[in-house]
Formats: sequence, structure tokens, C-alpha cells
Amino acid sequence: MIRLVSVLTILGFVGLAAGANAATPAALYTPSQATAGATVYTQNCAGCHGGALQGGVGPALTGANFAGPFSQTTVGTVFSIISSQMPADRPGGLSHTEYENVMAYILSQNGYSAGSSALDYNASLASTVPLVSQVK
Repeated sequence: MIRLVSVLTILGFVGLAAGANAATPAALYTPSQATAGATVYTQNCAGCHGGALQGGVGPALTGANFAGPFSQTTVGTVFSIISSQMPADRPGGLSHTEYENVMAYILSQNGYSAGSSALDYNASLASTVPLVSQVK
């Protein structure tokens, strides 16, 4: 009986862990925003965060170290930091559209699919959508 309970407990934890990563992320941006964001990222962010968002002088912007399943990171939290503190050499120096686009690019590189609704600056600041990287 104890063995059966242990096996069921382990299976339950495995199911919970799989469920945390199984949810399909919301479509929060358009394909054109992510494409434009790749250019903005290359010109303004890659020098510190790496060409593949892998990190360098600045932290990684993709993967579990950036937004793991238990990090409680939200789109709003990340967008607020990016739009007010980046680029490091001129915080807040990009246009609202450039910040929207670079956030769309970061979302795309973390496994979030594009949709038909554009990412909006003000809505992104207030967003409580969980940001959990789908990249392994």
C-alpha cells in the first residue's frame, strides 16, 4: 500500500511539472512586431545580451534562467524594466514602438506564438500574463 501511494505521489508531481510547461503561451504580438524587434534587438541589445539572447555582460533573455516555470515573472515586469532601464547607455531612449517590437522579439524567442493582435505599450506595462520560457 505504501509503495502504491509513493508511486502515485511521484506520478502526481511529474504530472504537475509537465503541466507547468504544457500550457500554450498566449499570442501577445504580431509577426511583423517580432521581425522588427529582431532588428531593434540587434542594434540596441545584442552587445550586452548576446546575439542569440544568451547573455553576456547583461543577463540572458531566453530560457529557464531568464523566465523559469517558478520565477513568477510577468510580461509587465519584464516590459517595465526594458522600457525604463534599457538600453543601458540610454535608458528609456527607444520609442514606444521599438520597445513593443523588442518585447515581441523576446517573447518569440521564448516560445510565444505570434497572433493577430499587436503588443501595446501601455497594456504591456500593466500585463499580468506569466512569462515562462518554453525554451529548453
